[in-house]
Amino acid sequence: MSEIFKGIPEIKFEGKDSTNPFAFKYYDAKKEIMGKTMEEHLSFAMAWWHNLGATGVDMFGRGTADKSFGASSQGTMEHAKAKVDAGFEFMKKLGIKYFCFHDVDLVPEADDINETNRRLDELSDYILEKMEGTDIKCLWGTANMFGNPRYMNGAGSTNSADVFCFAAAQVKKALDITVKLGGRGYVF
Repeated sequence: MSEIFKGIPEIKFEGKDSTNPFAFKYYDAKKEIMGKTMEEHLSFAMAWWHNLGATGVDMFGRGTADKSFGASSQGTMEHAKAKVDAGFEFMKKLGIKYFCFHDVDLVPEADDINETNRRLDELSDYILEKMEGTDIKCLWGTANMFGNPRYMNGAGSTNSADVFCFAAAQVKKALDITVKLGGRGYVF
């Protein structure tokens, strides 16, 4: 894997008088406060969507942030793996110990839930490989029950039995992936 955030070093604590724009001025992960380190008090997590997916789209225009991370096209499994590479580099450089995700933040949703689930299995295996040998962990996972038009009338509150069943299957898979990745919790 090539470096994605070129020229950006691992960010260290240098104190409030540091003039280094790539340094923590107040956050000292190892500083003890009331019997716990700052790192223990402040369990920072990288949110998959916000850091690796959101491109700055608003209702008046298209995205302004390039989040391709070197992939030839977005919305592919190649892009999903590139986001994993970028995410782990990002977390390592900032000293972030946790990540959190929605299921379809990880992989592009397919037309068929079985294919989406296969993609989730494949990518979660890749994430496990990236986690190996690091202290980076999954904080929580969840299912995206708002991005797809099928949920325009709700997921668990829908009046459609088909949509409700689809939502239940989607939650089941998101729970399975969260457990597989060692998540500390699940968000309903």
